[in-house]
Amino acid sequence: MKKSVFPVIVKSLKTLGMEADPNNKTLTITSTTDESVCFTDVETVAKRWMIDFSFVSLCRFFKEGKFEEFNQTISTLEAIIDSTPHLKAEQKQKKQICGFLARIMHGKHLDVPFDRDERLSPLMSAVGVWASQKETVANDTLFEHVTNLLYVQSVAVCLEKGNCTMASSALKWLEEECEIPRNLGIKLSLIVSKRDTYHPFLLNFSWNRLLENIQTFLDRFLEEHPSDFLLQAATKVVKAGQERGTGEESETQEASSTTSQSTEHSKENQETSVLMRPKKKLLSTRNIQPWQPVSGKKPALTLMRKRGDYLMKLVERMPRVCKAVIKAKVSTRLTYRRASSETALNSTTLSTTNRKTHGKWPWDLDRALKVGVKHHGEGKWSRILLEHDFQGRTGVQLKDRWRILKKAHKVNTE
Repeated sequence: MKKSVFPVIVKSLKTLGMEADPNNKTLTITSTTDESVCFTDVETVAKRWMIDFSFVSLCRFFKEGKFEEFNQTISTLEAIIDSTPHLKAEQKQKKQICGFLARIMHGKHLDVPFDRDERLSPLMSAVGVWASQKETVANDTLFEHVTNLLYVQSVAVCLEKGNCTMASSALKWLEEECEIPRNLGIKLSLIVSKRDTYHPFLLNFSWNRLLENIQTFLDRFLEEHPSDFLLQAATKVVKAGQERGTGEESETQEASSTTSQSTEHSKENQETSVLMRPKKKLLSTRNIQPWQPVSGKKPALTLMRKRGDYLMKLVERMPRVCKAVIKAKVSTRLTYRRASSETALNSTTLSTTNRKTHGKWPWDLDRALKVGVKHHGEGKWSRILLEHDFQGRTGVQLKDRWRILKKAHKVNTE
């Protein structure tokens, strides 16, 4: 390090609370706080501010539906909370709310455990966390509405994922462990028995409505418990930096405008020089008559041949080297187009001749379909096809026929 540069660095380091020894060239960090104040107390207050900032960021990511940013922020928040010895009552509430939001964000991932009991889905676990927040929620109607939405969505998400067994077990757990209303339980049990994912009742208690009610709760909580101290301080710092940088930006804009004007001037000169050059005619088309089609509709192949002949006439007036190259390209292109058009015609004729049409389902095939579903289960259409000859029918046709039989109540679904 040069001697002329070192005093400047020492001066800048002192402003940051760091000192440098000019002889040994080593740095020592000095305390930026007052010696009369305990550093642990200062650290605790700073961590509380960081908890508030992480909580506000977590609520914002929840509203915007940013899954990855939410997971990163909640892991950072957990690390800060674990390292903070004494939490206030407000910060404990924020910790519980963060746990509730994490369960809602993973609500449609049934295999993510949040409790020791692995049978509980994230939404079932969220029911218990939300019940502990009854005193935190000021509005009783909002609390009851979110509770009912959690009950319904704990069952509806399982049905949406196609897991009817888990939906029935979730409903049984809600009836045993929670104070679910009787009418709501009867309605959900009827929906689970029918496996009706698109029931109008589920649409009234939808997933989006649950998210909207939770967002209103978060807005009211942040109004009553403001947590934006660090955000306000950071806003002031950003505004001060913008005011300082306005002068520098104006200078850079003037410099860039002068350079852009010079480059535009040079481009204009180049364009005018290009326009002033004499144009060379590569092909003389003085005595060539343009191609005119014969009246009446002609097949595509004859039109292509006539166009090819026209191109060949043009080529005859070119030099020998260009003539050989272009003749080869034109001939290969014409042969390729003719072959592709002929194959397309052949494919259309083959497809029309090879198409099979099936008539009505005979009674013996219906009986074979019922026996196959009884042996292998509904949905195992490939296995049922291997067991019996269905006269060339596919698994999709078996599925459609089974659906028709179920609607006509010609099968026993028990």
